[in-house]
Amino acid sequence: MQRSSPNTLRRWGSLNSVTISFGKILLHSIRPGVELLGRLPRTDIFCEMSQYPMATKSPGILTIRINSGLLCFANANFVRERVMRWVEQEEDYGTEETHVKGRVQVVVLDMSNVMNVDTSGISALEELHKKLLLHGIGLAVANPRWQVIHKLKLAKFVDKIGRERVFLTVGEAVDGCLGSKVAAAALSKC
Repeated sequence: MQRSSPNTLRRWGSLNSVTISFGKILLHSIRPGVELLGRLPRTDIFCEMSQYPMATKSPGILTIRINSGLLCFANANFVRERVMRWVEQEEDYGTEETHVKGRVQVVVLDMSNVMNVDTSGISALEELHKKLLLHGIGLAVANPRWQVIHKLKLAKFVDKIGRERVFLTVGEAVDGCLGSKVAAAALSKC
């Protein structure tokens, strides 16, 4: 029986470490973090609700951060399906006595972490927009990087959701959507 030298064992250990790290990178690319955001009380700061339990949801608005550098063929469908799952959960929220159908009126996507988007990512955003419209829900985009907004404009996605639905910050998006909801409610009473 032949014994392995310490150098051979170190090489195998290094190879295993590199393999595990590469696997984790692939997993995070395929299944990126998609987080529900809430506003910290008395501030304009939006943060992950699971990390900051004192953060509150804005009424009628589902605020979601895509926590990936790329929105691409590898992860776009995962992101779209995760957003739709949250929308459906919110619509089904409540007890029989207090059940309110269609609680979500607008989904705000915080794209501050998205550095680039490919055609599959744009296609997934278009499908998400169509599905949300079928539920009577609007879509807004907050803080897209210049490369992302440029590609979304070229694909005419910005025109589809409406230029007034693209915001510089999540706070502006939520306030703008709340303002348009109040205006729409006032007009419907006239």
